[in-house]
Amino acid sequence: MKNTKEFLSKRQTASGMNIRLKHIINQYLEYKNEHFSLPIKILDIGCGHNCEIFRHKRNEDKYYGCDFYDKINIEIDDYQKINLNEEKLADKYTEEKFDVIICGEVLEHLFSPDSLLDEIKELMHEKSIIIISTPNLGYYLNRIMLLFGISPFFLENSSEVKLGRMIKVFGQLNKTEGHIRIFTYGALKDLLKLKGLKIIRIKSVPVWDNVFDRFICLVSKSLSANNIFILRK
Repeated sequence: MKNTKEFLSKRQTASGMNIRLKHIINQYLEYKNEHFSLPIKILDIGCGHNCEIFRHKRNEDKYYGCDFYDKINIEIDDYQKINLNEEKLADKYTEEKFDVIICGEVLEHLFSPDSLLDEIKELMHEKSIIIISTPNLGYYLNRIMLLFGISPFFLENSSEVKLGRMIKVFGQLNKTEGHIRIFTYGALKDLLKLKGLKIIRIKSVPVWDNVFDRFICLVSKSLSANNIFILRK
């Protein structure tokens, strides 16, 4: 069986600007404008090779990024290599407290998302916020697919390729992203509550930008493809 390091090294963090990242950036900017006139510290967990959020931050703010790559494609204020399935986040930032912590599309890649949330809380002060996003297993298309015996989006059965999708357009035999823990909207809310995190707001966003998915995001968080949680401890 492949070890964790080898498995992760063949997976790429999602790259390029998308609807989810635009909303995360907006949430950071709104919070910055509302609460801080001075420079703030941002921690981007799972920043990716290209650190898209770094490209859109305010110039005065300091950006810390971490991911499992040996090196990334751009120079940022501070980069730390970390395998969150084997190392502790808090050990990398022993002297730091962050104002905004972003954890986008990370929890689903971890054996213990509970542990990461505990470590994130150690890096927060009383005014800090966490911005978390993760795919929703309860996405309305997934519910329809399951009725026909098709393995849903975001869920991965094999460590190498996506199976049970029947046809290529659903991702059959495509390379996996390394998903381990997949949450429904309700399950993620339960985990956040279990960890003593307070929800400030939730923003539903589509993964695929089409009219119907955007409409679903307006009417049901439980049926949306993805939800962005803004939280305090």
